[in-house]
Amino acid sequence: MEKKIRITETYLYVPVCAGKKEELLEVFVEECGSEQKVFEFMIPTDHTAGESYSYDYLARFAVKQFTDKTLTLKGEVPEAFMREVVNASDRKQESLVRPSIHFTAERGWINDPNGLFYRDGVYHLYFQYNPFNTSWQNMSWGHAVSTDLLHWEQKDSVLFPDEHGMMFSGCAVPNEKKKLGLTDEAVLYFYTAAAGCTNWNGDGTFTQRIAYSTDGGDTLIKLEKPYLDTICKENRDPKIFWHEESRAYIMVLWLEGNDFAILRSEDMAEWNMTDRFTLPEAWECPDLVRLSGEDGGTKWMFWSADGFYYWGEFDGYHFETDGTQHKAYLNTVPYAAQTYSGVSDRVISVPWLRIAFEGYPYTGAMGIPREFSYREMDGERVLVQRPVREFFECMEEIEEAELFAQKMSAGEKAVVEIAGKKIENGEGICYNRKDDRVLLLEIEQELENDTPFEAEIGGLSLTYRASDGRLTVGGETYFIGKDRTRLSVLLDDKVVEIWETDGAVTGAFEAKAAASGIAFANRGYKSVHLYRIRTDTP
Repeated sequence: MEKKIRITETYLYVPVCAGKKEELLEVFVEECGSEQKVFEFMIPTDHTAGESYSYDYLARFAVKQFTDKTLTLKGEVPEAFMREVVNASDRKQESLVRPSIHFTAERGWINDPNGLFYRDGVYHLYFQYNPFNTSWQNMSWGHAVSTDLLHWEQKDSVLFPDEHGMMFSGCAVPNEKKKLGLTDEAVLYFYTAAAGCTNWNGDGTFTQRIAYSTDGGDTLIKLEKPYLDTICKENRDPKIFWHEESRAYIMVLWLEGNDFAILRSEDMAEWNMTDRFTLPEAWECPDLVRLSGEDGGTKWMFWSADGFYYWGEFDGYHFETDGTQHKAYLNTVPYAAQTYSGVSDRVISVPWLRIAFEGYPYTGAMGIPREFSYREMDGERVLVQRPVREFFECMEEIEEAELFAQKMSAGEKAVVEIAGKKIENGEGICYNRKDDRVLLLEIEQELENDTPFEAEIGGLSLTYRASDGRLTVGGETYFIGKDRTRLSVLLDDKVVEIWETDGAVTGAFEAKAAASGIAFANRGYKSVHLYRIRTDTP
């Protein structure tokens, strides 16, 4: 099947039948009397459709660079599918219920955060993106921006698969030192071109390539050269920073298995590997950052995708560690976190949250950005990961009178059930979400009392007893350490984040019921505070 479209408007809209069999759709542009391939996507289509074509949503991508040119679409797709592909300036689709302060894509699948950088009051978030399904495929780079790290605006996508491969993860580096013949206004992007993942490209070896932007990150231009050739077949996920002491750019790169590399460059073009090391169980999405401690010192930390982190020393050439693995997360929902470049006064990390959003036309979310530091606890160095300061500026405490009214209206029956236990009316508080899209519960326990914290959060049961250090969420139990008396629980649509209030432990979960609120047993606590998080943009 083939269709020609003369491009006169900004976007191409493509119908998506999420979960159906995927078919190859190739897109060519006519130039100088010949066709040149510009896109290749796998699109889920419905071959049982007749004259009319039902779909779950319309995926859009910008084609303004082809204005006044003709695009030709080719693929073994239904004729009804082709009829629904249109060129338009903007085609409204129904608004979706979604988290308010956890970024989710308009439609489609997201995974790893990429290219995080800050400039001129704007935080840029790029991310692995498949606009054409709610499952992994067609890895591209989506783009969103925020002025406060909580309220995000999705922009046009910036990188799509090409003849070198899919667009896997990478980073952004403001070009302050005017490398590669570009000005200091440019932003450089290093990404993995994953060959062998599509029909378009060859032998499956991965290369690290460069794009740049001169318009503040809205448009990325790929460079053919220079690029870092393959070290190991599927090496990927470059993360780059400037190391002032040794006067070079440093790249950390996953190689294969549990092996990572450190590479150096003075010009961003030629890279030399100075270290290769193995960290058992760790893989993918490395990061290497210098953190400030509550003791006034600094320490280097190496990071991998699962939130495994390792303390060590770095001299610009080698990372020396005792190999002790520490875990930043309670569970495996947070993944592939990356830290921001262009921020001088703090280290900000954003993870991908592997949340399904069953029944929604989007999959995956980004976690609340967190500020990294460290402290010494019981003779051990611990990563501290508190929500960014902007989060606390949006908190508004819910007054006791509101809580009491909620308790009475929710507690007309004699008992309520919290965390699987019957709680007598007056011993528990139920706060329905109502118009409060995001709720935060902070609780501090009395060590002497040993009464467990019991709650229902978005349909998930939660219990924690400080004396034995066990936190149970939705039937899964995690040991978070004894005597951690202060817990924070955040509910944002179907996203639940739980952390020890001082920042040493964090985890993320998917709520069972998006519309529900928070219920908790109100007994034996030193203090209980419930907050609404303002969702209006600043």
